[in-house]
Amino acid sequence: MVFRFLTGLLFLLTGGQFAVAQTFSYDGNRWYEIEVSIFSNENPLPHNEMLIPDKTELSYPEIIRPLTPASQMYRLDFETLNELPPFQSTLSNSAEEQAFIGPLYETGDALFRLTDFTRDPFIALGTEQAEFQALNTKIIESPDYRLLFHAVWRQPVLNLIQSEAIVVTGGDPFGSHHELEGSLRFSYNLNRVDVEARLWLVEFSTQETPGGVLWQLPVLPGIAGNTGNISLTFELPVNYLSYMDQERAMVSNELYYMDHPDFGLLVQIRPYQLPEPVSFSFQ
Repeated sequence: MVFRFLTGLLFLLTGGQFAVAQTFSYDGNRWYEIEVSIFSNENPLPHNEMLIPDKTELSYPEIIRPLTPASQMYRLDFETLNELPPFQSTLSNSAEEQAFIGPLYETGDALFRLTDFTRDPFIALGTEQAEFQALNTKIIESPDYRLLFHAVWRQPVLNLIQSEAIVVTGGDPFGSHHELEGSLRFSYNLNRVDVEARLWLVEFSTQETPGGVLWQLPVLPGIAGNTGNISLTFELPVNYLSYMDQERAMVSNELYYMDHPDFGLLVQIRPYQLPEPVSFSFQ
């Protein structure tokens, strides 16, 4: 299916760009900044064939993780705070304790650290790092398409065996699920990056219908400690399910489009050089 309204924007986004060979960062890995937009076709063609649940495997890769929202570093875990040991209400007469004003805790949180947006992988970055703003605006303003998912993040791209996939969710929620679910995995292969898109777009039903099909959707990874391939204990009425299982070889700085009659995916990888740590010395 051809999305004609994207043609001009695709030209603008790709015009003047060229493939760049990625070099190793100081940690020995090739890092990329990755941006993805996924949108649905709100006027799809008539469905030619309904996927059969017992013949269609919906699953997540074994090595998978969600993107970490950038705002998470500002969130306080009040349950953890309540578990901190009580501060000492009495002070001794030592000079050091008398010089300190404030509560005294027995130990600090050794696991606490601030997010390093320049070095930490799989952090969902803000719009200041995005380059798809004009494209996303065009999709949002169009009555024929709906933006379901957009993210930009950085990660080391490893070989297929070592690579981690990311969880994808988008669209409206339905119980513990969303309209769009699945995974994206990026791996390095010789002189290119391969992207594997395993996504499903579900049209849920609020009640069982004669034409509906009962699916057992895999549990989202990270929910209630599940790994992601354990089915729910109840079945969800589904009017229709679209499934994308595609792979594409990519080179840096080029925009790629992965097509499906019901939804599409735009993806770009941009070489990223991991900044070396800064060492401090008081000497």
